[in-house]
Amino acid sequence: MTKTKVHKDEIDWLISVYKTSEDEGLMHESLEKLMDFGWDKKQINERFELIKSDKDSLNAFNKAWKKQEERNEFEKYTTIEIIKIFLLGPYELFKFFDSGLKELWNFNYITKFRQRLILLILGTIFWILFFVGTYKYYEYKRIQEIENVDISDWERNRMTNE
Repeated sequence: MTKTKVHKDEIDWLISVYKTSEDEGLMHESLEKLMDFGWDKKQINERFELIKSDKDSLNAFNKAWKKQEERNEFEKYTTIEIIKIFLLGPYELFKFFDSGLKELWNFNYITKFRQRLILLILGTIFWILFFVGTYKYYEYKRIQEIENVDISDWERNRMTNE
């Protein structure tokens, strides 16, 4: 993911999560993110007093969510992720019946949705052609081996026995 400017509403939402959440893991994670953005506990407490009302917190969350959805729209897979989806995606699709497309669509990953759909289709076609081609190749080799077998001794023995 590319580095982007942190929006004020995202900070407000992280602060309200840190101060109001009852989940220890979520509190710790939001505090770490805030500290990564350069905030200390004193600044967090001061800012929390300003955004104390639930309405402000909800607005901050909604604005932050919209900003995140805007960022998600054009996010793309890395080359390694593309290769992984192409080669392993059909296996995961048929084993777990989970393509991952629904989540991408729900979180507005439009570019990733298209990429994944195309990669799953192409990967499935690739693996079908690979297995069919491998079967045909070994079938061809087996028939060639049968045709190339020297049966002259067998024919000579058959002729002398009659």
